[in-house]
Amino acid sequence: MKESLQNIGDVIAEPSAAFARLKAEPRWGMAFVVFCVFTIVLTWAVTPYTAQLMSAQMTQTDLSAEQVAAAQTVHQIIQKLIPLLAPIGGLLGFLIISALFTLAARFLVKNDTLKFRHIYAAVVHISLIGCVIGLLNTALLLVFRNVEDVTNAADMKMIPGLHLLFSSSENVKLLAFLSHINPVSLWVIAVMAIAVSVLADIEKTRARVAAVILWIISILPEVMFGS
Repeated sequence: MKESLQNIGDVIAEPSAAFARLKAEPRWGMAFVVFCVFTIVLTWAVTPYTAQLMSAQMTQTDLSAEQVAAAQTVHQIIQKLIPLLAPIGGLLGFLIISALFTLAARFLVKNDTLKFRHIYAAVVHISLIGCVIGLLNTALLLVFRNVEDVTNAADMKMIPGLHLLFSSSENVKLLAFLSHINPVSLWVIAVMAIAVSVLADIEKTRARVAAVILWIISILPEVMFGS
């Protein structure tokens, strides 16, 4: 328990130490519980905004009033099931991502000691950085954005990013992608680079390149399907 909590703290304070311990003993249970708690709380906190976003998107389609009402009902049901869906969705997502990264590592990294369990533990712990960023974004959203002002996914991105320079653009996917290019993304990439360097035993330049690629892959689903 103590080491698991220390790993969680060190992912933020001293990532190299955290990943060194995960390399020796890839524990992830406590980090997964923290991730689920954050996900549930943050999802509930932004429920009015996601409901408004869905309504705004529905008005731009040819759906009938009955279909819009049905979609809103489904959204309300999903919100009630968040405590159940968060751990299931998180577990499946981490498994898929870790499996893909493990497959890639077998072809790109000559390190027989790097196993699926190490990559999975690292993925779960790195997700906690996203939780901290989500907490910051949610706090800014609740303070500075009115619910009725949300018309697309980029409107929910409150951390200053490149999307602010192209606010007049109607390309929602482009705005969603540009919103991820912000100061805190550098933090995520830096932590990923440390994880790759420590777990795969590769030099820092290659680790940084790999981290950028992994980061782009990690945001693509949200950019493609969440906008």
